[in-house]
Amino acid sequence: MQINSKYILVDNKKSLELAVVNLSNSKVIAIDTESSGYYTYYSKVCLVQISANGKNFIIDPMAQIDIKALDLIFKNPSILKIFHSAIDDVKALKRDFGFEFKNIADTMYSSKLLGLEHNSLNYLVEYYHKIFLSKTEQKSNWEKRPLDKYQLQYAALDTAYLESIWNSMKVELEKRNILDEAISEFEKIANEPYIAKEVTNEIHWHKFPNIDKFTPEERRNVCDVLQFRDDKAKRMNKAPFRVINNETIEKIVKKELTEDNLITLLGKKDGAELFKILQNPTGAPLDKVDIPKLDYELKPEEEQAFKQLRKWREKVMKKRNIDHTMLLSNKNLILIMRSDVKTLDDLRKLSLMSEWKIQNYGPSILKALKNENYDELLNHLVPLTRAKRAKKPEPQKPKAKQEKGKPNTDKAEEKIEEAKEVEAEKEET
Repeated sequence: MQINSKYILVDNKKSLELAVVNLSNSKVIAIDTESSGYYTYYSKVCLVQISANGKNFIIDPMAQIDIKALDLIFKNPSILKIFHSAIDDVKALKRDFGFEFKNIADTMYSSKLLGLEHNSLNYLVEYYHKIFLSKTEQKSNWEKRPLDKYQLQYAALDTAYLESIWNSMKVELEKRNILDEAISEFEKIANEPYIAKEVTNEIHWHKFPNIDKFTPEERRNVCDVLQFRDDKAKRMNKAPFRVINNETIEKIVKKELTEDNLITLLGKKDGAELFKILQNPTGAPLDKVDIPKLDYELKPEEEQAFKQLRKWREKVMKKRNIDHTMLLSNKNLILIMRSDVKTLDDLRKLSLMSEWKIQNYGPSILKALKNENYDELLNHLVPLTRAKRAKKPEPQKPKAKQEKGKPNTDKAEEKIEEAKEVEAEKEET
């Protein structure tokens, strides 16, 4: 399949109308988004990339255009929509524009089912096309305008290869008899309604790196600095680590900095304000016993049931050779445990699993909840095999041209350095 790396920027009404006509006549489209979350506290979609029929459209929702015209395309069941990490893109597009989706595929989830060594888009392009995409714009500021040509080229390539990759994956999923499982997961992602996160002032201080290595007083100070950082990040709509990064927070609480030190580090206003906060800490020092083992505290009578559900998860992971990200999280196990689940319909109402998982995992979950043996209910599960990493093509050895009687060392060294850079880029992918 010939891949076109050129792009069409859609940033006005006329170009949007032409793009919608093209996309409406497509049977397959590939979709990706670029958001502001690496720079802002409140993430928003800044670009929507869609490839179809050999064309790469980069749609700018920050221009004066109404991209809700895409809704009919996204919810058209006759058009396959391919994503990489659909759960993120679909959620963002539902949140910002209220789009609905029907008939999607996800190359990231498929890569996990196929047991590929890595799941990133860069890796999949390397694996299936032997091409190494640049990652230089990966942490780009997609909110700034105008976008430069390097950002736009990077964005276009995020969707250019998806249809080809999905076509190869679909064949392999069918061959291994796990396509139905994949499609069921895709349907769940497409149909899941967007639920806005509740905005709270809760600070997860216990998730700060190496928090157990701090003294009780330092932990309390970490909590206070995190609260200060979060409050400012919300006001400025700025990513928290861009207000104060974790390394600076550790320096502040470990070295007991003076007010002048803090002003030098953070500026006059923030330094003085944070110094006052640290001089008048909130609450008592936080001992190691105050560090919660789970985000949700268990009652004594719940501990046994939770243990049984975690044991069930471990058995399924081992049986299927999968990691925990493809099964229920601790949070979801606790929700099941607290929802008085008795039947598959009870599980279905919780909307935690795809229909395939309800049918294939549900019966054993019900048994685990009752502390009954369920081993025979796992026998039909297909173990997932691990794919071997594709061998990287070796870079060609540079050949230096020579003048008569004299080696062209400058040119040879330049080419060797180029070869090293290419190899280094491959190793990073």
